[in-house]
Amino acid sequence: MLYETVFDSNPRFTEQGARRDLRAIRRELGCDAVLVMASDPGRLRVAAGIAAEEGLEVWLQPRPFDRPVEELREAVQAAATTAEGLRAAGAAAGLVVGCELTLSTPGLLPGPTFWTRAMLMAVTSPLLPIANRRLRRLLGDLVGDARERFAGPVSYGAGDWERPDWSVFDVVGADRYRDARNAWRFEDDTRALVQHAHRHGRPVYVFEFGSCTYRGAAARASTAAGVLRGRGEPTVPRHLRRDEQEQADYLTELLDTFDRCEVDGTFVWGFSEPALTTSDQPGRDLDLASYGVVSAHADGTWTPKRAYHALAHRYRGSST
Repeated sequence: MLYETVFDSNPRFTEQGARRDLRAIRRELGCDAVLVMASDPGRLRVAAGIAAEEGLEVWLQPRPFDRPVEELREAVQAAATTAEGLRAAGAAAGLVVGCELTLSTPGLLPGPTFWTRAMLMAVTSPLLPIANRRLRRLLGDLVGDARERFAGPVSYGAGDWERPDWSVFDVVGADRYRDARNAWRFEDDTRALVQHAHRHGRPVYVFEFGSCTYRGAAARASTAAGVLRGRGEPTVPRHLRRDEQEQADYLTELLDTFDRCEVDGTFVWGFSEPALTTSDQPGRDLDLASYGVVSAHADGTWTPKRAYHALAHRYRGSST
């Protein structure tokens, strides 16, 4: 399970709330590992420590969006120090030095922001060979920073357009979304990735996969949150219809696919997105655009979706 504590998506983060959430991930969902993602080193340290207390294998991922490379390196260094502290105390800990950095870090692809770079990819795709060379150089620096401070396993969450040099990592990491553009080859591509990594003695973890909660989201899973409109008070199109079963089916189908392909570890994106609260008001049910398996409420509480129950049934044999 992926647990996010980034400021924009989790503005009301508290230690008490994180403990409640991570306890549910371990005890109700039956997960044995969690990927904790944060833009703030303090939040990352707190949430990762709680996860370790719950007996979860903890992977830490610093995520400074749209920040200079120097700040990314500082974030990785801080996360590596935290991960080493957990490892030294007996926890199972790993470090993910980044995720889709060609989009989230300025300077690898054209565009001033993550969303701009993502939208421009259809036009800038001829530049991917150059972007991937830049990415490999950056990852080499990040891995060096990590290994100076952390003696455990190191990985990276690669988009399917990225070509890292996996020889410098302990685990091959991938973000794997099945949608209309790649459904016909999704399983074959996943199997090929796994077989290649296994031939070189490396496990494969899918660090991110999931879909949103409206009808038709699965066909555009990797960009399903793009239905959000506005910034200060975002809205969603009024014609969207909630379809929790589609989200649940998507997750279970992909988990079955990953099992058939012998993927070594999977992390559902994600537990919750507290900033995307549910509402009965037309156009204001932001939870429709959330990848979370729980619906977030304005008071900080949450309600399990069908995907939550599907995961609990899969891993604990109960509907929770």
